[in-house]
Amino acid sequence: RSLETLGHYGPTIARGLAVLRRLNFDIPAAPSPVIVLQAMVQTSNIASQYKLLDNSPSLSSFTPRAKVIHPKQKSILKIIDSVAVACFVSTSPYLPLVACATVIYSLQQGIFHCEESSSAFAIFGYFKVFLEGKFDEGQQWGKLAITILANSTNGNASVRARMYLFGFLYFWYISPSETCRRLHETYAIGMRCGDVDSAMYALFLDWKCQFFGGEKLSIVQANYVEYLKSITKYSKELSKHYVLYKINLNELIGISDEDPFSVLEGTICNEAELLEHAKLEKYSPLIEAVHLSQFLSAFWMGDFTKAMESSNDILMQPSSKMLKLQSIYYTFYRGIVAYRLFREGHGEHFLEEGNAVLSKVQSWRQTCGHVENKVLLLQAEYFASKCNRNAAKEKYEAAIKSARDHGFLHERGLAYECMGKYFSSIVEISEAKQCFRQAHECYVQWGALGKAEQIWRDHGLDQNNSKFDQGTTKHERECDDVIWMA
Repeated sequence: RSLETLGHYGPTIARGLAVLRRLNFDIPAAPSPVIVLQAMVQTSNIASQYKLLDNSPSLSSFTPRAKVIHPKQKSILKIIDSVAVACFVSTSPYLPLVACATVIYSLQQGIFHCEESSSAFAIFGYFKVFLEGKFDEGQQWGKLAITILANSTNGNASVRARMYLFGFLYFWYISPSETCRRLHETYAIGMRCGDVDSAMYALFLDWKCQFFGGEKLSIVQANYVEYLKSITKYSKELSKHYVLYKINLNELIGISDEDPFSVLEGTICNEAELLEHAKLEKYSPLIEAVHLSQFLSAFWMGDFTKAMESSNDILMQPSSKMLKLQSIYYTFYRGIVAYRLFREGHGEHFLEEGNAVLSKVQSWRQTCGHVENKVLLLQAEYFASKCNRNAAKEKYEAAIKSARDHGFLHERGLAYECMGKYFSSIVEISEAKQCFRQAHECYVQWGALGKAEQIWRDHGLDQNNSKFDQGTTKHERECDDVIWMA
């Protein structure tokens, strides 16, 4: 545990796995994809014998009860907890194997009622979603963890379990606002019981969910300032991730005279230095975070060529393969970028990329209700790319309505902006200008005054006559011809 606390994650994993193997835990030496999937199947088969999930009897029949845990069992669970944290932070391929081994141990030892086991259930549920795409089973394991935690003593083990549960699994099944509430609650519990590391991570995830989930940016900005005090005090490493989002927040709000890196006290002065630092440390999650910040800047400011370059840099990082809270939004934005680049004549492969993203987001829709507007907007971009003007307009309007119904003001503005771009490309100038005005209004209400100013400036909304750039790509001219011929 001291190695894990000091941030020596490689030695923590190596020593922890060695100890667990001597305790007869079956953790293979080479965590290949095939071995990991085999372990997932084996764990599911063993778990089915204990009839704890919804598809055995109902989960409501499972009631956690107080159970005395032997000191040896307690020590083993603490070792597992430290190894799991180290695997999680370093995105180690051993994480699913550790989760599988812990689930099996907890079930076979009869200690699955304790809060120490709930972390493994949450992590196993996460990998049910991430590796197998089984959202229903992931939710069942999440419900099992929630049931256990509802009867817990809110000790250190429960804090980490809650952080895993709501920061990496259950955001698929509840609204962004509910995710934020649960994560802030986790932060408060962590501070009360002294698990500061988990508390800070939960606080960071809470803020990140506010930012991506469409909270008013005035609130996001105020909370950034408030949370920054604690994060910089207790977690210098997490501060490096946090300041990157401040770059994006400042651009959206329109703040240009502030240096987000000043909180790092001169150790790192800009984004380029942070990227170089992350590369020297060979720390994939931080490298990914820098490229994500660059992607978001380019996306919201309309430089889609640069956005795709940054997106490709993200995909080169091993850590990007793991689903995270921001994965929903990043994937969605990448799909919009791909379709737009296709329509601007950058290659047929971008249409294929857009279709792949659309297919992925559609697969999330049944489980994750708050992706409905994202699916509809991607469908609109698809029909726009296929020169189907009427179908595209219908889907754009449906995306706008869905975003409004879900309270996603930022994505409502984005849908209006995308619709305006499409109408502009087929020279429906009056309709385009109306869309841009609506987008501008949404962005102002969201608090993204910098983005709103860009929309106003780039599309000449202060003039009676349109000043849209009416130059179209070859593909757009072909679309225009098809529409008028129809």
